[in-house]
Amino acid sequence: MNTTFDRSSARERLLQLVRERAFRDNVDVTLASGKKSTFYIQGKKITLEPEGLYLLAQLLLAALEEFPEVTAIGGLTMGADPIAAAMSVLSYGTERPLPCFLVRKEPKGHGIGSQIEGELAAGQKVAIIEDTITTGGSARKAIDAVRAVGAEPVVVLALADREDEDGAGFRAEFTTRSLFTTTEIRG
Repeated sequence: MNTTFDRSSARERLLQLVRERAFRDNVDVTLASGKKSTFYIQGKKITLEPEGLYLLAQLLLAALEEFPEVTAIGGLTMGADPIAAAMSVLSYGTERPLPCFLVRKEPKGHGIGSQIEGELAAGQKVAIIEDTITTGGSARKAIDAVRAVGAEPVVVLALADREDEDGAGFRAEFTTRSLFTTTEIRG
């Protein structure tokens, strides 16, 4: 972890970026879960932009300090891809380099038919990465794939938790850590 990285300032700056670039209120959208919503957090407006991705990856790496048993990071494509890759790159050269893995929505239809890209071994403890948590459906798909190879999900890390009541069961079943909630983003 970069010792000159000021977590508090970084978090405030990232919150500002989320409010400016990613959060939309009073809209009519259909979410990945199929639910209708009047607000949207477009995580890719953060994760596909250098400053936002850097801040997010650094802050999620800091959140992982609470989980020293985690040895790999990844999640469901496509929301997790840039975040997991950035976190992995930033972990290089530290005492805890973290390889990343990517979970396909469906097993590959050719080759060996793998659903997970990257090295993941039975017994390995992992963090599942998300941009936003609504009901937990995307994270659950990644968790199921990780468990299928015998690895153990320890925590789900996300940019934002939408605080959706339909996600309460997911949050009760799995340890989750989100940098922001919808309440906080709205201010």
